[in-house]
Amino acid sequence: MNAGAESRSSQSGAKPGREPSPHDRALYWLTFVVAIFLLTLIASLYTGQDLFIFGYVVVIAYALHGLVRRNGSWQDLGLKRGFVKDFKQVWYYFAIDALLFQVLPPTLGFAFVFGYYPELLSHIAGRLSVNFGSLEGMSAVGGLLAAALVLTLMEEVVFRVAIQERVSWFVGTPAAVLFAAVIFGLTHAVGTSGSLLVILTDVAGVALDGAFFGIIYSKTHNLAVTWVTHYVADVVGLIALVLIF
Repeated sequence: MNAGAESRSSQSGAKPGREPSPHDRALYWLTFVVAIFLLTLIASLYTGQDLFIFGYVVVIAYALHGLVRRNGSWQDLGLKRGFVKDFKQVWYYFAIDALLFQVLPPTLGFAFVFGYYPELLSHIAGRLSVNFGSLEGMSAVGGLLAAALVLTLMEEVVFRVAIQERVSWFVGTPAAVLFAAVIFGLTHAVGTSGSLLVILTDVAGVALDGAFFGIIYSKTHNLAVTWVTHYVADVVGLIALVLIF
């Protein structure tokens, strides 16, 4: 551009366009993917159908695409060595959430104090679609434990490895842990029934578990540690329900 053209550009007040930075593009894609997930979740809560599974697929595809596009390592998906070392860093979080909170859930204690413990307990059992007081229900528990191996892995990839980790790039770890935990809790309200208080209490209990899983992941960035914690929590929680009923 010659001097005259530069002068005319300056006089007209025109500003050169700024190319989107990698940071901008990462934020655009994250916003788009999270928006899809939230829309499918809202649709699921409204219809009672598991439409948010489509959101799961989108989030997992997004995480895998980012890994390939950036030529990253498998550690970007939380796949790393050093399970024992990482577990030692967070064993107390594991003990609190996967053991103590499953045997003595704070939300059940809250419901007991305020007089709706039976309703909350029935709501949780109904959410699991298991009649714990029957032989058929006992046999269904085995199927749930087997399915949980896959489901807990998928949930940890979606909520901790993908959503929490990437949201933390822009808003910080504490806010990302809370955000992922809340939507994790809300997915467990899909297709359930009961009073708003009972549903919100159940969501709060699941979100509390999700917060612990999120803290564990933020400290270790090890998918195996959060997966084991999540699965053990589900196993202990199911055993506790069997004993209660």
